[in-house]
Amino acid sequence: MLNTFTQQSLALELLHRKAKIKIVHQVTGLPIKLLRKAYRQLHGRSPCPGSMKFSTRGLTGSNSKYKDVTFFAVCFRTVETKILESQVRKVIIAFDTYKKLYPSGQLDFSAAWVIAQDFRAHTIELAKCPHCRAWVLLNAREDLSERCGVCKSSLEIR
Repeated sequence: MLNTFTQQSLALELLHRKAKIKIVHQVTGLPIKLLRKAYRQLHGRSPCPGSMKFSTRGLTGSNSKYKDVTFFAVCFRTVETKILESQVRKVIIAFDTYKKLYPSGQLDFSAAWVIAQDFRAHTIELAKCPHCRAWVLLNAREDLSERCGVCKSSLEIR
């Protein structure tokens, strides 16, 4: 019974952050139909249709989006290295921190989930710009030229 309560509580936390139903189902194992109903009850509307992005590269189409993704990645990296919690809890903490520090940030929870997955898989990584010391997200853009989002200098890392 306690396990069911834990799953349902986590599902409500994720749905409150407007996570995609697919993510909530994957994490909790609760039925999709039940999750959709709970989403409607929480938000007064059905969940947004559409597929999830499968890569951080799909989230960094413009400079402002790239900066949003980089900022979340810095938040996630900090949580990942300093907090001992479950993986899903780390994403929740990092997302809440991102929203608290940058309320006008454009990332939603589902995008944050994708970034966290790529970060854990080492598909993307963070480095400091040697010129201005700002964080730079590597391997996150379609074009392979790595540039600092702050000083625009080209990076030759690796």
